[in-house]
Amino acid sequence: MSISTTSSRVPSLKSVAIGAAVALLSGIVIKSIAAAPCANDKCFLGKAADAGSEEIAASKLAQSKSSNSEVQQFAAAMLTQHTQLADELKQLASSKQIALSDQPARKHQARIDKLSRLEGLPFDKEYAASIGVDAHKDAVKLFMDASQKASDPDIKAFATKNLPALQHHLEMAKALQAALAK
Repeated sequence: MSISTTSSRVPSLKSVAIGAAVALLSGIVIKSIAAAPCANDKCFLGKAADAGSEEIAASKLAQSKSSNSEVQQFAAAMLTQHTQLADELKQLASSKQIALSDQPARKHQARIDKLSRLEGLPFDKEYAASIGVDAHKDAVKLFMDASQKASDPDIKAFATKNLPALQHHLEMAKALQAALAK
């Protein structure tokens, strides 16, 4: 019996292509699931808590890292208002026997980590763009969907009540972003 010096385990180009296609499609499916709107009220509560904890953590960071008075004022307002919103959200979730985390999820923690490595104007611009504008766009969409589609009347009322404040935060963030671009 002879032993071959070439490995039969070397993948063919076709196998590599199929594997790459499966990996790509899996990534697309996973991303679309993560970006999908909440199918139930518990999902909304979890995503709202996650978004709020990101806002609070990033705004604390902005208060300590930024020397720009507009960024400082925006961060202080976001910290106060999102802390109040988080407290109200926790009470609502508790009344529904749903436990919520007060720590940002991995995706949001990655944005906070990115921010923590920046200084000066690059920090201020990234905070305004990613936490101010992008995060609030996501929050507005999340709360708008829940205000229309939540099945629990208390959760629907919570989303409806807090949606205007989040829309106002988004407008404030856009103004801050524009001011930093000058």
